[in-house]
Amino acid sequence: MRARAVGWNPAATAGMAFGRHRPRIHPTAFLTVGTYVVGRVTVGARASIWFGAVLRGDFEPIRIGEESLIEDNVVLHGRVVVGRRCVIGHGAILHGCTIGDGAVIGANAVVFDRARVGAGAMVTAGSVVYPKTRIPPRTLFRNSAAGNHPVTEPVGTRMQRWQATSYRRVIATYRTAGADRGRPAPADRRPRRGDARR
Repeated sequence: MRARAVGWNPAATAGMAFGRHRPRIHPTAFLTVGTYVVGRVTVGARASIWFGAVLRGDFEPIRIGEESLIEDNVVLHGRVVVGRRCVIGHGAILHGCTIGDGAVIGANAVVFDRARVGAGAMVTAGSVVYPKTRIPPRTLFRNSAAGNHPVTEPVGTRMQRWQATSYRRVIATYRTAGADRGRPAPADRRPRRGDARR
């Protein structure tokens, strides 16, 4: 199945056109209510984008690979490429950078323009990856906004096994509850007359 172009959906705040560009979201992707996906954004198969995330494809295109997980309140802007099966943690900011397949970006980390995070690498929570930084594949990177020297070290195979696919059951539960881009809950879950009095 191919990604489909979508228009503005005010109930879900997802899929906003910008000029002549519309997001292309694969039919199997999962976007919760309260996400903003704008302009030249492509979301791959079985990827998921969670509450409060903002993907602004107004100036440059953004691409999210298959089965990648974009967690709550993440912001993506500029030319951003997120590979397959990546995890982008809560509140992270990616601006004009490239994230290799299977990489993990920790909560509240910031990755700046033209930086490249190698396949299977991990950027720890709160770290700052400055412009043009190159993080080798399968390494752990930690740094801070204070400008201390970054530290890299090998990442064990245990981390490699922790992938975005661990969210599959959670996504299925949210779909059932009707949290998928504002779609209504199944008929047996909709409020019934008199429920408020019970």
